[in-house]
Order: sequence, then structure tokens, then C-alpha cells
Amino acid sequence: MVRFTLILFAVLAAVGLFSGWYIWPAQVESYVAQQRLIAREIAGPGLLGATNQVVVTARIQAFLAEVRVDRNDEVKTGDILATLNATELEYQLAAAVANDRAAAESVREAELERDRLAIAAGTAQADLGRRKLLLASKSISKSDFDLVEGTHKQAEAALARATVTIERAKAQAAASAAEVEQLRSRVGETSIRSPVDGVVVSRSRTVGDLLSPGVELMQIVDPKSLLVFARFDESAMGSLRPGQVAKVTFSSNPQRPYAASILRIGRQVDQETREFTVDLKLDEVPANWAVGQRASIIIEAESPSPGIAVPQRFLARNQGRVGLWVARESRAFWAPVSLGYSSGTDIEITRGLKVGDVVLSPTGRFQYQAVNIQASGG
Repeated sequence: MVRFTLILFAVLAAVGLFSGWYIWPAQVESYVAQQRLIAREIAGPGLLGATNQVVVTARIQAFLAEVRVDRNDEVKTGDILATLNATELEYQLAAAVANDRAAAESVREAELERDRLAIAAGTAQADLGRRKLLLASKSISKSDFDLVEGTHKQAEAALARATVTIERAKAQAAASAAEVEQLRSRVGETSIRSPVDGVVVSRSRTVGDLLSPGVELMQIVDPKSLLVFARFDESAMGSLRPGQVAKVTFSSNPQRPYAASILRIGRQVDQETREFTVDLKLDEVPANWAVGQRASIIIEAESPSPGIAVPQRFLARNQGRVGLWVARESRAFWAPVSLGYSSGTDIEITRGLKVGDVVLSPTGRFQYQAVNIQASGG
């Protein structure tokens, strides 16, 4: 009898508990899903970079003789950054200058020879004229006239040859002068100068190294050209435009946000990650910055079309999946959902919820629970 009483008591308790769970409705905070324009918080990673970052290299091959700057040094356009060993080039330049002088003397000598031959040709021309008159009066023989005429032709040919010699000497002098200018330019290139105003961010060579054209010596970055190159999912493209404000935090100091604005939006989507790039201009550059340092970016933007968002406190997890508890015929049902962008304390729901659905507070919820809906202000 006692055993029967205990069993009956247990059955009644179970029935009562079942009634409490599934029959007696619980007072539950709720939120009605509505479609509206959502102020998205578009977040993505980024890197600090620069649009004016120059790799400094040598234009000729030579050994590095001196380096005048080091990392973090500020430089101006035209400042000498380093010098190359120019001894051999200076010897070549001295020889070229001497050859140039000799070529100029050759031109002068050829011109003097031309002047002498011009006088001789003039004398021969005058003599030929007189001999023509004498031949006409038969005062001289034809053989004497032919001899004078031949002398005149030889003088004219010598003068023409002298003119050609002058042109050849001038060409040689021009080549010598060009060689001098070329060597002077190469000697000047042994002084490696800064092409931009900026800060030296890296140095790759030391004194004694052999530099060749294209081999990096150092890198210079113009701090005025620093940008944050951010990456976002392609679904955010329609919500962004140049000029929008953003908040940037760097991994080195995540508690310190920096204001920025969108400078330009990339026109190419990565085929693997489905992300596109956005260039952000910082209002203020961190005191300690480094090219390539990581950043996190948040941009507040309105969605291009209306969507559904619910307060984030209504989100729950069930067996590792994110979802919401929704009310259907005064009962609680679990609904897996897909999430979009954050919007302040709200979160965008892209799949699994429709307009008019009543979302329930997740605290104490279980499947098929009877609920008495209590409206929430969001």
C-alpha cells in the first residue's frame, strides 16, 4: 500500500511538472520582427600602408662607400642618402676631359689648315686667271697653262679635303664632349639622393656591399600618404561611398580608436575570398606607426535595402548553432538563423526569420514551451 502511494505521488508530481512546463504559460519578453533600413556596422581587417613608398636603389654598379641615414630618419627631396666608390669613374672622367681638349685642339688645327689652303687656292685662282689672258694672246704655251690649271685644281681639292677634315674633327669633339657629360652624370650618380620627402623605414645594405641597379638600398615612406587598406565582404559594397566616416583601431593599441574616412573604393573583388578593398584616410596618424601593421575597421553605413534586425540579447545557441526562439500559436520554437551585420545593439538577420515573427527572450526557453508574450521596446 505504501509503495502504491509513493508511485501515485510520483506520477502526480510528474504530471504536475509536465503541466507546469507545457500547459501553464510562462511570461516571456518578446520582440516583433520588422523590416526597416538598418544602420550597419561593417567591420573588417586592414593594414597600414602608403601610396608614396619608394624603394631606393643605385643606378650604376659600384661598392657602397658611405651611408648617411638610418631607419626612422627624416629626409628631404634631394638629400644625399649614400655615396658609392667613384675612384674608377673619376679616372675615366679625367681621361675623357683630356680627350675632349685634344679633340677641340684638333678642330682648331684643322681650321687653321683650311685657312692656309684657302689662301693657296685663292692664289692659284688668280694665277689661273692671268694665265688664261696670256694664253689668249699666245704669250704662253698650252702646256704651261695646263700646268697652272692643274695646280689650281689641286689647291681646290686640298681645300675641300680640309673642310671634310674639320667636320670629322668636330664630330670627334662632339663625341668626346658627350662622353665627358656621360661620365660626369655617372659620377653624379655615385651620390644617391632621396626622391621624396619622407621617413626611412628600412635599410638593406651596409658600407662595402656591392650595389647594382635594382638592388634595394633602403625604403622611404611619405607619412602624408599613409592609408589604411581595408578588406570587406562584397555584400557591403552597396552600403559604402567615399567620404563615409570610419573608426580604426590598431592591434598595437586597441583601446585607442582613430577617426578616418573612405578615400576610395576598390573596383575588383578577390575571386577566392570574395572581398574588395577600401582605402581609408586617417584624420590623425599614430605617433608610433609601421607600414604593414594590422588594424580593425568599423564603418557605420545604412543598408542599401530594408532588412530585419533584432536585439542581440535575443540570440541563443542550440547544439552549436546560432538561432532565435520564436512564438507560434503561443508555443516556443527553435529557429536557426543566418546573421548579417551588427547595428549598435541589434544584429541583422539574413535568413530564418520573416516580418511579423515574434522573437522570444532565450532565458529558460525550451521546445514547445507554452508562453505568454510580453511586449518589449527592443
